[in-house]
Formats: sequence, C-alpha cells, structure tokens
Amino acid sequence: MSQLFLRRVVAVWFAAIYALIGLPLWYKLTTIYRAPLPGEYVSSLRENMHADVHVVVPVYVRSDTYKFPDIHRAIQAQADALLRSKPSTIDWSLQVMPAEKNQTLDLESDYVLTLVLDDFTGYAIPYDSKETVVFFDDTAVLSNDVPFFAAQTLIEHTFAAEWTHFSGSTSVQDENTLDIDSEMVISYSPTMHLSLSLLTGDGRPVAWDIESTLNQYFTPLRRFLSPLVNFTVDTSILPFNDLNLGSLHDVQDPSWQDLAHSVDLSELSSINHYREKNVVNLAIVFPSPEAGQLAFINATQDRPWQSFMVPQWGALVVNKEALPDNARITQDYLAPVIYSFACELFQFLGLSSEKADLSTPYTTIDSFKRIMTLKNLEQGVETLWSLVKLTNQFPQMSVPKRVLADVERAVELRLQAVELINDPKQGNEAIWNEALRLSNDFVQVCERAFFHKEMVQQNFFPQEHKIAVYLPLLGPISVIIFTGLIKALREKHGDDAEDHLNGKKSLKFDSDKPLQSEDTS
Repeated sequence: MSQLFLRRVVAVWFAAIYALIGLPLWYKLTTIYRAPLPGEYVSSLRENMHADVHVVVPVYVRSDTYKFPDIHRAIQAQADALLRSKPSTIDWSLQVMPAEKNQTLDLESDYVLTLVLDDFTGYAIPYDSKETVVFFDDTAVLSNDVPFFAAQTLIEHTFAAEWTHFSGSTSVQDENTLDIDSEMVISYSPTMHLSLSLLTGDGRPVAWDIESTLNQYFTPLRRFLSPLVNFTVDTSILPFNDLNLGSLHDVQDPSWQDLAHSVDLSELSSINHYREKNVVNLAIVFPSPEAGQLAFINATQDRPWQSFMVPQWGALVVNKEALPDNARITQDYLAPVIYSFACELFQFLGLSSEKADLSTPYTTIDSFKRIMTLKNLEQGVETLWSLVKLTNQFPQMSVPKRVLADVERAVELRLQAVELINDPKQGNEAIWNEALRLSNDFVQVCERAFFHKEMVQQNFFPQEHKIAVYLPLLGPISVIIFTGLIKALREKHGDDAEDHLNGKKSLKFDSDKPLQSEDTS
C-alpha cells in the first residue's frame, strides 16, 4: 500500500467523520425541542369560535286550569321565531317540553313555565325559584295569544341576559339583565379574595364583631354564590390611617370620582399578597378626632356612614364622625354595612346593573353561568391562538412537551364543556355548574401553557446567533480538514515516487569509510 493511498484514506476518513458524525451531532445538540402544536386546529377554532356550540335550555310547561295538549309545540314555534328575528352571535334556543302528570319538578333547579288563568295578562318571576308564571285571560285564549305571551316572557324576561348577550338585542330593558361589561365589574375568576379592613384616624383601641356578623349575614351569600366563585376572607384593623379624608371640606354630595383626587387606596391594596388573582375590598373608615365631622358625608341617625363604589376595587364606607374612646363596633352597626356591600358585590360580579337589585337570583345566576362559560371558551381559544402565533413568530423558541400536554388537555376540556352545553336533556343546575367548572379549568390550562417558564423567559438563540457563536470553532476545523482532503486528492503518483527515491538516497552508505563490525565476543 503506497503512502499516497494511505494519506488519501486518512483524509477521507477525517472528512467523513467530521461531515457525517461531527456536524450532525453538533446540530442535534444545539437544536431546541419544539413540540408539534395543533396550530391548524386552533386556527379553525378561532375563525369559527362557536361553530360547534348550540346552547339549549330545557323549559317545562304546565297548566293547572286549561289542558292544552299542544301548547308546548306552539310555544316552541313562537320562541324559535322570536330568536330568529335577531342576528345571533351564538346559536341558542329553548327546548320547550310538557310537564308529565306524575313528573316531579324542582323549582330551584328546573325551569318551569306555569300558565295561570286570571283576569289580566302578565307575568311574574318568583324570587326563590326558577319558575315563570304567565297570567292570561279568556280573551287571550280565544285569540290564541297565549303561546306568544309565554314565548315573549321566557325570552325577554326570564332569559333576558341570554337574549341580550347572545342575540345582540339592545332593546331589552329588564332588571334581570346582567351587566358584565360595566366598568365597575371586577374580572371574573372562580376563586376570589375578600379583604375587609377597619381604618381609624388615630391609635385608640377598637374592637369589632366582624366574625359573628360575617357568619350570620355573609356566609349564606357565600354558599349561594359558591357555584360561581369561591371566596376567601381576611379581616384587619389599620390605625392611624383615615385615607386623608379629613382634608376634604369643600366637597358637596361627592361621588367616588370627586374623592379619587385625594384618596389613595394603593396602600390598602399592597399591604398583603393573596394567592387569588382577583380581590374585592371593603374598607370602613373612621376619621380622626382632630379632623372633626366630615360634612360631605350624607349620614342619618340609623346610617351614620356613606358607601362609595370604587370601580374594579370594592366598596369604601366612610363614617361622618370619629370613634369614641374604647369603642366596640357591634352587629347593629355592621349588619347594614354588610347588607349594603352584598348588594354592591352583585354589581362587582356583574350579576346586576348599577340601578337594580338582584330580584331574581336563581335565574340570573344561571344566566351568568351560561354567559361566563362561553366567555371562558372564547378567552381560552384566544390564549391558544396567541401561543400558536408566538411559536410561529420565533422558530427557535423551545416548545416543551409539557406545553403540548397542556394544549391537548385544553382541547379535551373544551370538547367536554361543549358536549354538556349542547345536550338539551342535561340542562339542570348541576350540569351548568359542571360546564362552568370545565370552562374555568380550560382557561387555567390555556394560560398555564402560554405562561410556561421556558416560553415566558424565551431562552433561545436565533440561527444567526448560533452560527456566530460556533463559527470561530467550526471555521478553523473545517478549513484544516477539507484543505488537507483536497491536497491529498490532488497529489500524483509521480510525486510519491520522487519522495520515495529521495528517501532512498538519504540512506546511501559513504564508500570512503570502511565498514565496521561490532565485537560480539
């Protein structure tokens, strides 16, 4: 084997190992993992947000006076026609069914339409049930107007919130209409924290019966709202802090916008850190004795305070006079405050409008569940779409397997929620509670995928940065290996023979010197 052939073999092996093993290994070790997200599916969901959603609400019809054999079909036809009269962003309908003779209906769980013969035509929605009572007279029966009256009452009053939000109807003026988009509303979250603070302008000792008052007047409300939101509560007393209300003397009949120029609530918001994402505050403020009476407070003997609603923060209860020495605030004082705050809490959650009280809590809360379930589905899809756009915008960004697992879990949760929403036979309270829970989990999983630590930190190197970092190392090695390979391939056999002869000439013996042998003895 000639030396030229050996050199060529060695050069080829070096170049092959470098090109076939070294470079692919370097590329593999420096390449980030990108899980294959279902981008096309998420894009189709965003383009047709509610294509697979059809909200169905079952309603049972019963009549105690007249027996109308086909009244449910007539009401169904009128309800469908009324819903088709308005363009709808979400496909929804009522499933009108007759109440069977021996069927037991739960008025707190099932929607029941009761037809009652009376001397006038009207309707009533009881406070403590989901029943809708439609009154009709004989004239309405003869003119066949009962189905239309019943359908109109159901859609424009019982389900006024759905009629407003799903069908885009702005003509409905009903006290039961939700006000979710109001600037006063705190963003919805399935878990919220309620912070109650007592502020005094001096350091004199004070006590309050807040625990017993909350147990008696607020705990029933917490249980009633538990399908929507779970409240955690803390209480605190803050001395030497009257929010600088004593400096306001020239204000007459103020609103919160008037007080906002002098009152700073950031200190109350930053005192504690809560695990919950959203916080509702109730601050009860007593001025210092030096400030005297707050003349701008509209107070009475039975109600020596005035409440101000702070948008997206909570309620501020300001007392007209300072506390006496060694004061103890009893339930007689706290009960009206908590009741007023409960009514305001409905507004902070979007359950009632600014001027109306929650007159039909059962139907209103169910409507809130349906609307928030669909809003959660929209929010989650938008989050997934933002995640897909982010990964497409940065091709070198890492997409961990955990993110893919969360996206797949989110898609599964959405399908489960949509299946419950679309089933007309599963429209009771427990089903809507489950659908809301699934949609809340859907939003949480989507946000967890988007805000994954490796995604948020964006620890990635663009391709040009990778080349710039490794070029000082790979450049010289590549030049040496491939230059040697080219040189070895360009050598000829003549050059090899000449080098071989030169090697032999260097080994010739000098004839002028005699040969010497070693003495082996």
